[in-house]
Amino acid sequence: MRYKHIVFVGVSLITTLCLLSGLMYYYNQDECPVGTFLCFNSTTCMPQRSWCNGVPDCPHSDDESTENCFDMHGNWDWFMKERDWGNLKNCDIFDVSVKCIYNACRVTCANYTDVPKNLSSNVTAIFLTDNLLTHLSRDALSRYPEIRLLYLDNNNIIELEKGTFLHQSKLFWLILTNNSISEVLPGHLTGLDKLETLLLDQNKIVTADFSDLENSTTAYLINLSKNMLTTSALKLPRLPTLTEIILDGNHFESITEDLFAGCPALKSLSMEDNSVSSIGENAFRNLQQLVELNLAYNRIVTIPSNVFRPVNNLSKLLIGYNPVAELPMTLFNPLRNLRSLSVEDINMDNMDKNMFDVFPRLDFVYFKKFHYCMTYAPKVQKCRPISDGVSSMSHLLDKPLLRAAVWSISCVTCLSNTLVLWGRFTAKDENRVLSIMIRNLAVSDILMGIYLFIIAIEDARFRDNYKEEASTWMSSWPCTILGALAMTSSEVSVLILSFMSVERFILIAAPLKCHRAMTSQAASSSMIVIWIIGLILALVPIIHWRSSTRFYGVNGMCFPLHIDDPYLIGWEYSAFIFLGLNLVGLVIIGYVYVAMFASIWRTRRATPLSVGDSEFALRFFLIVLTDAACWAPIIALKILAMMKYPVPLRSIRCCILLPRRNFAKGSMRVGLEKCAATYRENIPDKIHRHQLTPIKA
Repeated sequence: MRYKHIVFVGVSLITTLCLLSGLMYYYNQDECPVGTFLCFNSTTCMPQRSWCNGVPDCPHSDDESTENCFDMHGNWDWFMKERDWGNLKNCDIFDVSVKCIYNACRVTCANYTDVPKNLSSNVTAIFLTDNLLTHLSRDALSRYPEIRLLYLDNNNIIELEKGTFLHQSKLFWLILTNNSISEVLPGHLTGLDKLETLLLDQNKIVTADFSDLENSTTAYLINLSKNMLTTSALKLPRLPTLTEIILDGNHFESITEDLFAGCPALKSLSMEDNSVSSIGENAFRNLQQLVELNLAYNRIVTIPSNVFRPVNNLSKLLIGYNPVAELPMTLFNPLRNLRSLSVEDINMDNMDKNMFDVFPRLDFVYFKKFHYCMTYAPKVQKCRPISDGVSSMSHLLDKPLLRAAVWSISCVTCLSNTLVLWGRFTAKDENRVLSIMIRNLAVSDILMGIYLFIIAIEDARFRDNYKEEASTWMSSWPCTILGALAMTSSEVSVLILSFMSVERFILIAAPLKCHRAMTSQAASSSMIVIWIIGLILALVPIIHWRSSTRFYGVNGMCFPLHIDDPYLIGWEYSAFIFLGLNLVGLVIIGYVYVAMFASIWRTRRATPLSVGDSEFALRFFLIVLTDAACWAPIIALKILAMMKYPVPLRSIRCCILLPRRNFAKGSMRVGLEKCAATYRENIPDKIHRHQLTPIKA
């Protein structure tokens, strides 16, 4: 039975692949080679990609521990500060409301529309979180001069009367988060002589003047995030002890020279998610103690080259997610103490590759693309992203199973298509047209096999040392030529398959229309034209982008799918190839085979199908399925990536599926030959009996 033969071959092939993959995985193991790290209290080694990826891999889960994974650089002084929490003994309580609960001298109340009047005068902390307060009157807190902590968050406070905190000289922690306060004016904070922490985030503040705190020797942290402040609406007087200020999620449009001039002790400044488009060259002139600076998610296009000169103690800098056009070489020179740097979503393809050499102590770096880690920061161990789905810091082909797949596919592709060529050149075939097409298809597939074979060799050459060689490899002419080879193979294969499908469709599904059979000379000429088109498609990007980052050097595989970064240089051409030509080819092939299958089904539905006919129908189904299974995932991922939908790294590995279609093409060719042979015998008789149903193409 032919079915048994097909099943036997399929099972043998799958078993061979599994064994090869297992052997490759086993022999790639080593005792903590470069790029892997020893788990604590264990002999287990884990690759760099397994550390801090959210999945515990070490026996004691230390690869996901806070000490190893959390970026601790920056300013943490506020958390370490010692504080006077006041009297922890019980207070004198006379009239306790059922809506209040005491814990020593701390009281928590619920469902109040105003500050309760009958609490102990010795209370040191009042918690009125999630109540119904809308207004704080001048005498609301006058009975509680001992309070240190006051929580008024998650209410609906609209207005603060001037003098509200006049008697709170011991209050150091004031929480007004998530209210509806619109302004902070002189008089609103009068009396807060020992205020240390002020949280005014998630309000509707459009004006903030902190003149009441001028020359305060206790002010430590001010949080004004998620308000409506602009540069001109914030007034910070001289605050000699202010260490941290958070201004995220406001409407600041610039950082002027006098904005933070009165805060010489500032160690942490965060202005994430604003509208900052310009920074004064002396904006940080008085911030010599600054340790952490966050300017991410703004509209900064140009950064003055000397802006960081005064902040040479900076250990953490976040400037990612800005449309920065250029990072001057001198920009980072003063930052010798930098330990953590975020430049995510900033294109650095044309930046100087040595610009990060000025950071001898850099511990964490966050880039937009994986290959930046190897190009700009090969000496930094904790670099993100850790992979582009295929390569890692140590290997061109990251996973052992991926290496095994590339080796096996390249060998099988070259061997099987060489056998096809040998058979086509030695066997006598009456259908020379089909033979010419299949020979050319086999040659194009052999090119893909050669491409994969060279990739596998380069992976072995770069093993454990890829990050030092990645930049040179991706920008080299061998990578460009290799990419052009793969592109030529890919597009020639698609064009030949589409051409063959249409030619078979005309011959088989519409025999009554008297189409003239194609001659071998016409077939040869068509193949020459297809090869010329394929070469042109592969060479155009080399010529067009010759003076900039190479089109084929976007990744270590030298193949421009543009899935991990859909709008990289040449993305329009990549979209034209994969979402234009290849998608159209897939649709044509699918339509043609469905149409042929429908014609055959209508022709033979009145006649019981023999075993040969059943096998014939099965081949048709497999032809369409395998072709769609090869291209559809890549096209779908390409569309998702261009829609800015986050594509998982594991899905990006489907780019290796592209050459796997060469396995399927063997079945396709056999199916085509079976189709041609069957109908060469049956078509004359069918035409004579007028049983064949033509299809309108």
